[in-house]
Amino acid sequence: MSKQNILEVEQLEVIFKTRDGIVQAVNSLDFSIAAGETLAIVGESGSGKSQTALAIMQLLAKNGEAKGMVRFGSKNLLEMTATEINEIRGEHIAMIFQDPTSSLNPYMTIEKQMLEVLERHRKMSRKEAKERVLEMLSLVDIPDPERRLRQYPHEYSGGMQQRVLIAMGLLCQPDLLIADEPTTALDVTVQDQIKRLMRELKEKSNTSILLITHDLGVVAGLADKVMVMYAGRMMEYAPVDEIFYRPRHPYTQALLKAVPRLDQPGDYDLHPIPGNPPNLSNLPAGCPFRGRCSQAYDACIQMPEVTEVGEGHQLRCHLGESVE
Repeated sequence: MSKQNILEVEQLEVIFKTRDGIVQAVNSLDFSIAAGETLAIVGESGSGKSQTALAIMQLLAKNGEAKGMVRFGSKNLLEMTATEINEIRGEHIAMIFQDPTSSLNPYMTIEKQMLEVLERHRKMSRKEAKERVLEMLSLVDIPDPERRLRQYPHEYSGGMQQRVLIAMGLLCQPDLLIADEPTTALDVTVQDQIKRLMRELKEKSNTSILLITHDLGVVAGLADKVMVMYAGRMMEYAPVDEIFYRPRHPYTQALLKAVPRLDQPGDYDLHPIPGNPPNLSNLPAGCPFRGRCSQAYDACIQMPEVTEVGEGHQLRCHLGESVE
């Protein structure tokens, strides 16, 4: 029996009004996440990954605008008032941001910032909240958490600040956790601990996870499904094994070839993707990847439709089933 979707995104558009004109950051995006499922969004910088997450949370910059449908439960998050969305954030949907230095309040101790989350959303007593906070800090490997609680963000290293953010995101055991590059600033050992913690959260609490990352190793260890984005559009969407072992889009194939392989001999050559992503304020006609694609041909001057090329496997490419 298929699981019920906890989040459904339909025709999501994100634009920014700039001095140079309109920037189309996300274009006609459709996806869903089932209860207890992890969806990873991957792609180069500027592909629209983070803006998708910020649009879901109504946290776009002032010059940004999101349109479409983001259904969480029975409500469209994009139509909620600031008061309504604030009731959802933290308790039902939590987000781990990419930059911890701009996400933590420099004027408040870590204790005050973390206790506030539980006191507001879980109505816990101060004693219960503190016990929960200490437990979470220990789980993300913060040494001497009792002492560290009383400190301010600037007294933590960048990696420790990131771990605090992860702990804050997990405090209320949310229905949906949005993690934007959650392991970027962490060493390999702590990365492994965080991945294990997120897996446990999913298994024990049936939490759904939207994982935004460029690290395909993290994707392989955590994701159930993967959406590959390029220039604001979905290029490929499939179960994680399909993406790694049977990638169909030339861009997905290029991303995988650009990753170092431990299972290859020492003289294994990396294959960087030639050229640069397109200018989002002046996108080329047709497939946005065609200028960098080794398999592009005449039809690529037209935007390809999304087609089903297997069970749960969607592809935006004119090559369709011929892509190997």
